[in-house]
Amino acid sequence: MKKNVLLVEDDPALRMVVREVLKDDFNIDEADNGDDGIDKGLNANADLVILDYHLPKRDGLEVIAAIKKAHPEVPVIVLTGYLNPESEKQFNRLGASKIFPKPFNYRNLLDAVKDLARATPNPTAQPEPVPTAATAPSTQQALGDALRPSDSEMLQDSLNTLASLAEKVEFLQTVTEKYWIEASDIQTVRETTRIMEAELRKFYGKVNHSLFEMPEPLATVVQSADKPSLLGNN
Repeated sequence: MKKNVLLVEDDPALRMVVREVLKDDFNIDEADNGDDGIDKGLNANADLVILDYHLPKRDGLEVIAAIKKAHPEVPVIVLTGYLNPESEKQFNRLGASKIFPKPFNYRNLLDAVKDLARATPNPTAQPEPVPTAATAPSTQQALGDALRPSDSEMLQDSLNTLASLAEKVEFLQTVTEKYWIEASDIQTVRETTRIMEAELRKFYGKVNHSLFEMPEPLATVVQSADKPSLLGNN
C-alpha cells in the first residue's frame, strides 16, 4: 500500500514536478499556502510532509512547528532557496528530518522520501511550540540586515528564477531521456516549458528595467550583451 505524502509548496510548477517524481511510489496531497498546509497536516493522514520555507499566509517554520506538535512522529522534509545558519538551526530544532537547498536533485529527494517513509517513527520527539510573531525571525528582515533593499530584491529574484529554471530543466531531462514518451509526458513538457517562458519574461523585464536605471558604463554593457529570445519578443 502506498504511503501518503503532503506537499506544501506555493509554486505550481514545482508542485507538478515533485508530484511527477513521487506519484509512482506515493499518494500525494497538496497545499499551496501555510494555512492549508497546517490544516491538512493536522487533519489528514500524512505519513510524510514536504514543505517549502517561504509560503503565503504562514511560513515553513510555523507549518512544521504545528504539524510536529500534533504528530511528532511524522517526518518533514524542508525545501528552501534561502537557507542560512539560523533558519537551519530552527528547522532542526523543530524536528526537520531533511533540508534540501534549492535547486536540488529530484532523485535524491525521491530516495530521501523513500528512506524516511520506511523509517520507524520516533514517538518521543518533542518539538518546540509554534513560533509567534514575537519569537519567529522574519526571513525578509534577515535578508535586509545583510543587503540593502534594492540589492536584496535583485538577488532574491535572480536566485529564485535560476533555481526554478534549473529544477525544470532537470525534470525535462528525466522525461525526455525515457525510452518512450507517453501522452501525459507530452502535456507535462508543454506545461513546464510554458511556465519557464513566463518566468524568463517576468525576470528579464525586471532586470532590464533595473539595470538601465544604473549609470554608464553599465547601461552600455547591457545594451551590447546577448539577451534571451522568446519568440522574438524581448
